[in-house]
Parts: sequence; C-alpha cells; structure tokens
Amino acid sequence: MNTLVYNKWPGRIWLVVSLALVALLFSWLFRAEAAPQTKDNVVHIVSDRLEAYEQQRQVIFIGNVIAKQGELTILGDRMTIFYLEGENPESNDGGLGARIDKIMVEGSVRITQKNVVATGERAVYFDEENKVVLTGEPKVQQDKNFIQGDKITLFLDSEKSVVEGGPSGPVEATIYRSGSGGPVDRGSVTGEGKSGTGSDTGG
Repeated sequence: MNTLVYNKWPGRIWLVVSLALVALLFSWLFRAEAAPQTKDNVVHIVSDRLEAYEQQRQVIFIGNVIAKQGELTILGDRMTIFYLEGENPESNDGGLGARIDKIMVEGSVRITQKNVVATGERAVYFDEENKVVLTGEPKVQQDKNFIQGDKITLFLDSEKSVVEGGPSGPVEATIYRSGSGGPVDRGSVTGEGKSGTGSDTGG
C-alpha cells in the first residue's frame, strides 16, 4: 500500500509539488518557457511513499519514483524537492515559499524524452542557476550518439553543457552522421570537455 506522510498541510504539498515538477520537467527540455495548461502539461507522479517536512522545507518521494509529463519520463529511487523559506513569515503556508531551491533525483536515474535518454545515479536541478548536474556514471544518448563522463552539467539558459572526466575515466563521445553506417567521430579526452546541447549531449 502506498503511504502518505505529512504534518499539517496536505493541500499545500500538491500545490507546491506541481510547481516544482513543472519547473524541472520543462527545464529538462533544455528551454524553460511558459506554456498554457494542456493535457500534455499535466505532471503525474507515482511512488511507494511520500514524506513532507515543514521545518526542513522538503517533500520526498521514496521508492519506484515515476514522474511523467507528456513524452518526458523521470525514473529514480528517490526524489527530494527543496524549497526556499517563505518571504512572508506571517503567512499560513507553513513557512514555505512557492519558489524551488533544487530538486534531486537519486538511485538508478533514467530520464527519457522521445529518443533522448539520460542516465546516472544522481540528477540535481538548481532553480536559481537553471542548470542540471548529472553524476554517477552519467550518460546522455540520442539514437546512436552519446556522450559520457564523470559529471555532466547542463546550463539551460545558455544551452551549453560541460562534461568532465574523472578518476573513473575520461570524457568519451560517439557521434554518427545522419544516414551513415558508422560513427564519424569518436574520441576520449581527459579533464573537461565543453559543447552545446546539440548532438554532443543528445539534446
């Protein structure tokens, strides 16, 4: 049986969670833009357990987490949403502001949108910087093209990515020319590699 744990603001949970997931899901499309409310914009989240902590300003989805919005799906073992403190201390919103600080997905993370798949052990979305950081053997793949490294950072405003190598290995990328039978470029570099969000990052 699914379990819901909360303190005193269940209605507030769903309002803010909806705002949080919309921010994350639209940002993951590499361009956070306002959109009208349609069926495809509805966010649906399933997990074994939901815990909400007012003082810590956190909502945590635990166990077999599935978040869907249109063609975008996020899977993980745990999703934690962190909020900034409310600007009005006299409000009755439990001390929470509607603005999201960051959203963290952990454990067998898999994010898919059409033919783009991003995997890793942890994905963190930072709202103020509008960026996503993938760690834990991260890899972004689009069809046969892929790039992987020790850490992948997607800067959503500038449509730039930074891929860093580390102790586990260098940055590696394989890129296929459209219609070709094999890769046109395959290389490994040590340290840090930078690219736009075209075929290099699968976006």
